[in-house]
Amino acid sequence: MQWDDLRVFLAVAQAGSLRRAARALGLGQPTLIRHLRELERNLGTRLFERRPDGHRLTRWGQDLLPMAQRMADAATTIDRRRMAFGDDAGGLVRMATGEWVARFLAPRLGSLNRAHRDLAIELVETHIDPDLDRREADLFIRHGLPARGHLVRIGLGTIAAAIYGAASLVEAHPAARTDARWRACPWVAYDAPHEYFRSMAFLLAHLGDLRPRIRANRFSLQVEAIRAGAGLGILPCFVGDADQALVRLTAPVAELGADYCLLVHPDLRTVPRVRRLIDWVRMVFKEARPALQGLLQDRVSFASPSRRRSSAAGAARAPRDR
Repeated sequence: MQWDDLRVFLAVAQAGSLRRAARALGLGQPTLIRHLRELERNLGTRLFERRPDGHRLTRWGQDLLPMAQRMADAATTIDRRRMAFGDDAGGLVRMATGEWVARFLAPRLGSLNRAHRDLAIELVETHIDPDLDRREADLFIRHGLPARGHLVRIGLGTIAAAIYGAASLVEAHPAARTDARWRACPWVAYDAPHEYFRSMAFLLAHLGDLRPRIRANRFSLQVEAIRAGAGLGILPCFVGDADQALVRLTAPVAELGADYCLLVHPDLRTVPRVRRLIDWVRMVFKEARPALQGLLQDRVSFASPSRRRSSAAGAARAPRDR
C-alpha cells in the first residue's frame, strides 16, 4: 500500500470532491482517480460513492479515514522534525504574515540576504492563520494570542497606525485636520469581505451611516489610492510617515495599535536556519521600533490649526530648559 494513495484518499475525503482535492494537491483529476482505484484494488473494497454532487465515503471509507489521518499526522511530524536532524544552517524557511508586516519586512530582506547568503526565504502574505502543526508555514507573525497554546510565542513589538491623507487632499479639505474629517472627507478602506478587520470596525464606527468612497481588497492598492488623493485612510505609521506625499493627521490611534508576535512550532525553534530567521526578525523590529510606533513625527504637525497655534504659544511661554 502506497502512502501517495492514502494521501489522495484523505484529500478527497476532506474536500468532498475530486475537483477540490485536485486543486488542494496540485494534481490532475485523472491522477487522483488512478490513485483511488489502486487503493481500492489493494483493499478489495469501494471507499467512495460517486454522486453528482461529489464523493461520499462508504462504510469502509469511514473506517479507513481515522487511520489515514493518523498516518498523515505522523508524516507531518516527521517532515517537521527532519529539519532538526542535521546541523545545516542554510535552506528554505517559509514565513507567513499579514499585509502590514509583509510590507515592513519585504524591503529589508536585502540585508538578510547579504548576511545569510545560504538562507532562502519564502515570504507569504495571508489573512488566514496557517497551521504550523502541518507545516503550512515554519513561522507566522501576527497580533493577538495564538489559537493553539503549545506554539512558542516570541514578542516583537508594537505597530502603530494613524490617519493619513495626500497633501493635495488635505489642502483642499481643511476639515481633514479636525474631528469633522469622518463625515466631511472621502475615505479609502478595505472592501466588504474584510470588514471584520479591527481597523475597518474602527473606521465604520466613526463614519456612521456613511461608507468609504474607495474600497480595495489589498492594502497596497489602498496605499496607492490614498497617495493619489482619493481619500483619507488608516495606515501603519512606518508606511505613512516615510511617504513624502502623505500627511499624518492624527497621533497614533490607541485602538489601532497592536502588539505583534512571532509563532513557531516547538519542534522548529532550535533548527539553525529557523533560529537565524527568528533572530533577524527580532533585530529588524527592534531597530525600527521608533518608526513602527509612530515616534518619528512632530506631534504638533498633525494637530488642528487652532491646537497648533495654542501649542506654539505655549512653547513660546515655556522655560527653555523644559
